[in-house]
Amino acid sequence: MNGVEPNIFVNYRDWLEQQKMPKGKKAALVAAMTLFSENGFDGTSTVDVAKAAGISQATIFKYFHTKQDLMLAVVRPVMAHFFPQYRDEFFAGIAKQKTLTTMVHFMVTDRYAFIKGNEEAVKIIAMELMTNADVRQLFGKLVSDNDFDFLGELLQYFRETGELRDDIEAADLVRIMAGQLIGYLVQSNYAPFLLHGQEKDLQLMTEQIVRTIKK
Repeated sequence: MNGVEPNIFVNYRDWLEQQKMPKGKKAALVAAMTLFSENGFDGTSTVDVAKAAGISQATIFKYFHTKQDLMLAVVRPVMAHFFPQYRDEFFAGIAKQKTLTTMVHFMVTDRYAFIKGNEEAVKIIAMELMTNADVRQLFGKLVSDNDFDFLGELLQYFRETGELRDDIEAADLVRIMAGQLIGYLVQSNYAPFLLHGQEKDLQLMTEQIVRTIKK
């Protein structure tokens, strides 16, 4: 890390406001995110998006060749920042944790806050991971990208606890934690009666992850 945190991504809507792009394009992205999360990708048409955005359908296709391209433009930034590159604050928090359990719990609570701040987009990701090959490919690229410096540095912190299984790699940490967190979001939306309260649920999630990755 170089101490500079360029355009830190916390919330998709706030991030979008900072981007230099036409208002019509921004309006299409915001409307698409809302409708896709509420009605599903298949249950939303570009006509619906155009109406909600206050633009014409032609404007949508000016910026996005297909509805699929529009959806990917929503989920790609959120997925790419699910694990935050160049966040000094995040690594300062990780560095304070001396055991595998406290390190996992810090990550779970920190990334859960990210999920809650981007709940609409994460709901779309969760739904589309099951059926959409392009979304699965994006996720796969995230967890296998050798240039993703964040993962290498994160893995080093976990290794220094002396508790991490030798066969666990950085990509495994991403898959395990992301899977747990996204699964929890799905459960909270579709089966809330199974939950025990946020604090207890995050603790249970921590314990399950630790059991999976600890020696």
